[in-house]
Amino acid sequence: MVWKDRKRGNFWGRNDMNTFVLKLIACATMFIDHFTEIFIPQMGRLSHHAYGGISSVYLAGRLIGRIAFPIYCFLLVEGFFRTRDRRKYMARMAVFALISEFPFDLAFQVTGKQIRIRELFSYQNVMITLLLGLVLMYLYEWIKMKYLLQPLIFNTLGVMAIVGIGYAAQCLKTDYGMGGILLIMVFYLFRGKKIWIFVGSALVFVFFVNILELAGLFAFIPVFLYNGERGPKIKYAFYAFYPLHLLVLGGIGYWMYYL
Repeated sequence: MVWKDRKRGNFWGRNDMNTFVLKLIACATMFIDHFTEIFIPQMGRLSHHAYGGISSVYLAGRLIGRIAFPIYCFLLVEGFFRTRDRRKYMARMAVFALISEFPFDLAFQVTGKQIRIRELFSYQNVMITLLLGLVLMYLYEWIKMKYLLQPLIFNTLGVMAIVGIGYAAQCLKTDYGMGGILLIMVFYLFRGKKIWIFVGSALVFVFFVNILELAGLFAFIPVFLYNGERGPKIKYAFYAFYPLHLLVLGGIGYWMYYL
């Protein structure tokens, strides 16, 4: 039921959950997650008497952070279907994935740890996972176009593509690995089917990531309220937010721990 606000002349219950709002939620929850992972453990080491409280804060922050990735997967798939040039979309993601790698390593491979050169670039940022997801969807669309009327070939090549890209994510040690690729494909294959997306995502979290990722199911509250509208168009700001916030957090962390 929609309730009219006579003073404002609009409606209570109006759905403003557009792409812009979803990106804000994803950025905010991701920032909480990364801030928690970088700084909260160090606070625990500095305040041993409050370690129990610190642990609770750490767990809460990481659980809140699980909301971000499903939203990014959803937005990635929506962007794939809505963009006018899929190749440019992949190229843009590739550029920001490369730009993000040093800030990512600064934040998570260096900060708070003994620096080991061999560990640098040993674990890849989430934009590489998203890039591989884009490549997979592009490949899957090509297979569909060529072999849709030949179900056996289409299904065989489709499964091979998913397994192959997922295996590549595991070998490259991208953030979320195979689980991240499968989650993207859940949004892609079941686009518009909310129940199937919810169930498929839960299964991916449990069997291919870890059970704590089930907190990411809360992401489906804003995702399922999505109204299909873009909202304010500042896409490059959201791309840039990922490496910039890692650079700031990693720089502060490095200064705190080593200087």
